[in-house]
Amino acid sequence: MKNSMNRGAVASVVLVGIAALVLTACTARGAGAEQPGDAGGDDATPIVVGVSWPQSGPLGAVAPGLAGIETYIEQTNANGGIDGHPIELVTADDAYDPARLVENERKFVEKDGAVLVVNFGGISIAGRDYLNQKGVAGISLAGNSPLSDIENFPLQRAFWPDVAWEGHLQADWLQAEKPDAVVGYVGFNNDLSESQLAGLATGGVVPVETALVAPGTADLSAQVSEFQASGVDTLIINIGAPTVGAVLAYIDQIGWSPTVLLGSTTSDFTTAINQAGPAAVDGAYAFKWFKDPSDPQFAKNAEYLEYVKAMTEAGHEADIADALAMNGYGLGAAIVAALEQAESYDSAGIITAWDSFSDLDNPMLLEGLVFDSGPFGRIAFQFQFSKFDGTSWVPEGSVVDVRDEGIVE
Repeated sequence: MKNSMNRGAVASVVLVGIAALVLTACTARGAGAEQPGDAGGDDATPIVVGVSWPQSGPLGAVAPGLAGIETYIEQTNANGGIDGHPIELVTADDAYDPARLVENERKFVEKDGAVLVVNFGGISIAGRDYLNQKGVAGISLAGNSPLSDIENFPLQRAFWPDVAWEGHLQADWLQAEKPDAVVGYVGFNNDLSESQLAGLATGGVVPVETALVAPGTADLSAQVSEFQASGVDTLIINIGAPTVGAVLAYIDQIGWSPTVLLGSTTSDFTTAINQAGPAAVDGAYAFKWFKDPSDPQFAKNAEYLEYVKAMTEAGHEADIADALAMNGYGLGAAIVAALEQAESYDSAGIITAWDSFSDLDNPMLLEGLVFDSGPFGRIAFQFQFSKFDGTSWVPEGSVVDVRDEGIVE
């Protein structure tokens, strides 16, 4: 495949912005504290990474993602760290509260000396101004489109693909396979849904009915019944637990049979299938891109088995089956890859390395998929369209790259 550097990966204005932030911002470590400095130095100064993550509150169910990050970092440190530098992981619970997230970030930067701050979701948008002011790099797991704004926030990056691209892919599939579809949409009442709906609209699909609810909402039976009464025959669902499982279970219970398209990050066994029951998800479609540790097709996969071993040794056996734990493990691997490539262990060095990935393997990715640095600071551009057969997600067709489809220029 083409490497990302030939696809216009990072605009020069972004690199200039990074340099300006490094020159003008406060030090990334505490006043008077030692910094790791150039890569390859003789000292063993820790590289401090702060992680603000929901471990309670409406999205407390995503806590296993932190276990995955911790596991990969612990494994890296056990193998000698980054050229002798251990990664010091400092964590805090933000309960999916933007105000708590910003306070956590303030502590990471001003007290702990973090050169990188990692967050789970869209609430990381609330912390961008602070990190920008301090010249500290931030990486979010989230797919929200505002996190693609690296022109105004040149040290902010995101790990998941922009969900607007997935929306566009879904629209393209519907235009080809169900051009007369009457579409309904279920999602969060935040910019994650706004991002996906924008992608659908760009692809020519505008849902006739939408149900946008707060994280943690369990009962959407009234909205589902309204969809059915309105003639919706195709349902796009991109919302986390417990909502997606409850919606799928209710659809099955009332005997409704719409075509279902699930979001890539909410179609896993833990979030959707185990809660709704496999029969309720049978026949659903999704644009997949990462391994689900609960999907039986990966039971003998070497990277999955290495993940299981590492999680067990780290004491996180209870989280092994959770796809978010695998996502956290993959995010940890990407951070380590950036540190290994970095010329300096500071925020600018980490971001420059992140923007230099080319055909990068990662333990969480499906077979044949790689990470490439590319437009908007993202690294995930490839998807495998798949159908759930009642037991596993079965690939249909070849890998799709949103850059090759003209969705991302």
